[in-house]
Amino acid sequence: MKNNLLKAYLIVITTFMSFLASAQPVDPPADPDPLPAPIDGQIIWLIIVGIAFAYYVINKKKISLIK
Repeated sequence: MKNNLLKAYLIVITTFMSFLASAQPVDPPADPDPLPAPIDGQIIWLIIVGIAFAYYVINKKKISLIK
């Protein structure tokens, strides 16, 4: 008897859980997408900083290998 009652409870709980999961309110539409970031204007500075950083790291490794 307890086994059948437990199965009935589980069926009812599972049914209501699936109903509650699918009954979520609809979100309002989001704001329009912002303008994309302008990365083309300063790309030369990014390249220069990247080369300088690579030079720094390579020299640091060379110095640590010499010691």
